[in-house]
Amino acid sequence: MLILKQQMQLTTDLLKEALHVTNLPEFIASGVSIDTRTIKAGDIFIAINRGHEFVSDAIKAGASLAVIDDPKYAVPGKTVIVNNTTEALKSIGSYIKNKVNLKKLVAITGSIGKTTTKFWLNSILSHKYKSFCGIKNYNTVYGVPLALCQLDDDADFGVFEIGSSHSGEILELSQYLTPDVGVITNIYESHIGNFGDKQSLAKEKISIIDGIKPNGALIFDGNSEFASEISKVAKSKNLNTLSVGFLSDCDFYITSYNKIVKLVTPSGMLEYTIPFQEKHCAYITATIIATIYAMGLNPSEFLPFFSELSRIAGRGNIEKYTFRNRTFEVINDCYNASPTAVLAALDTLQAWQSQSKVAVIGQMKELGQYEQHYHNVIANKLSSMDLNNVFFIGDKTLWATMRQCKKVQCFERLDEFAIEKILEVIQNGSVVLLKGSLSVGLKRFIEYIKCSLI
Repeated sequence: MLILKQQMQLTTDLLKEALHVTNLPEFIASGVSIDTRTIKAGDIFIAINRGHEFVSDAIKAGASLAVIDDPKYAVPGKTVIVNNTTEALKSIGSYIKNKVNLKKLVAITGSIGKTTTKFWLNSILSHKYKSFCGIKNYNTVYGVPLALCQLDDDADFGVFEIGSSHSGEILELSQYLTPDVGVITNIYESHIGNFGDKQSLAKEKISIIDGIKPNGALIFDGNSEFASEISKVAKSKNLNTLSVGFLSDCDFYITSYNKIVKLVTPSGMLEYTIPFQEKHCAYITATIIATIYAMGLNPSEFLPFFSELSRIAGRGNIEKYTFRNRTFEVINDCYNASPTAVLAALDTLQAWQSQSKVAVIGQMKELGQYEQHYHNVIANKLSSMDLNNVFFIGDKTLWATMRQCKKVQCFERLDEFAIEKILEVIQNGSVVLLKGSLSVGLKRFIEYIKCSLI
C-alpha cells in the first residue's frame, strides 16, 4: 500500500496568496487548527466565533500564527486580521485543493455509512494510487476545509465526506468542493428532526448534485424510495448516474453476500471476499466499486483488497474482554444511531452465535416530532427478538415506549450503577451490543472495563 507523508507546507507565501493579505511574519506551519485543546506546536490557529477568546492560549501552546477577525485580540507579530475567519479557513482549503489539482475528487453524503464508505474507498484506492481522505468524520462547514488543509501535495485522488445538520449545508459544501463524483449512500431518518419531514431531508441530501462538476457522476441507492427523484435531478444536470442495490433494475446489484459478494455490474459479474457478513457492509463495498468505475478505473484490479478491510472504530467493531472471570464479546456500535441503523445492528445481534445476548440501546437523537414513533419501532423489534437482557439509556419521556419490550431496564444515563447492572447479567460467552448516538455515552461501558483492568 502506498503511504503518503507529504502534506503541503503552510508557508507565509501560501497564506498571502490564499487570503490576499500582506505584512505576515515569516513562518512554516505544520497544520491548521480551530481548537486550542488539540492544537500542535507550529499550527496556524484560526479563531472561529468564540475561538477569539483563546488566541493567547493558542500562541502559548505553540501556534505559529493566529488568524482573527476581531482586532482587539491582536498579538503583535503573531496574528493576522481578516474580514471573516470562517471564510479565511475555506479560502485556505480551496487554495490547497487547487494547488494539488487532484485527478478526481469524490464527495460522499447520506444518512448512514458516509464515514465508513470514505475510509474504505480511500483504503482500497491507496493500494494502487496516492489517495487521501481527511481524518475523523470532518464533514461540516469547518471540517471539510480542515480536511483540505491536510491534503497531501502529491495525492492523485481525494475522498471527502459531507454531512448536514440544517438545510442548505450539503449544497454549500458540494459547491465548495466541486466533486467529480458524488455519492448518496442512502436516505433514511437520521436528523429528521432538523428538517421537519423525510421529503425535506431527502431534498437536502439530493442537493449534493448541484455541486458536482459538469459531466461528472452520481452514485446512489437504487432501492431507495427516492431513487427515481435522485435519478431525474441528476440527469437534468447531465450527470452520469449509477444506481447500487439488491434489485436487478440497479446498475450495480448484489445477488448474494455472506463474506463472498457476487455483484452484477455494467461490465459483467464480479465476485470478491469481504471480512463481514452483514448486508449493509456488502452494500457499502458495492457502492465503492461503482464509485471506482465512475472514476474511470477498472474495479477488477482492486477486488483482492476488499478482503483486507476492517471496521471503523465505534461502527460495529468486535472487541473481546475477560473481566471478573468471564470472557465476552462487545459489538461496539456506539458512534451514531438512526432508526434504520439500530434495526440493522439488532439484526446483526440476532444472527450472532451465542446463548447469551445483551442489547444496550441508547436514545436516538434529532428525531423531532417522530421521536416516540421511531422508539416504538425499536421497542417492537426488541420484543420480537430472542434476547436475554435489554437495557435502554435515555430520557424518562421514552421509558414507557421502550418498556413495551418486557425485558427492557431503563436508565437515564450510563453511570456506574447502570454499568454494574449490565455487568451482572453478562455471562461467560455473552455478546453485548452497544448501539446509540455518541452523545448518549455508551462508550463509557468499555472505558469502565478498561479502567478496571489497569
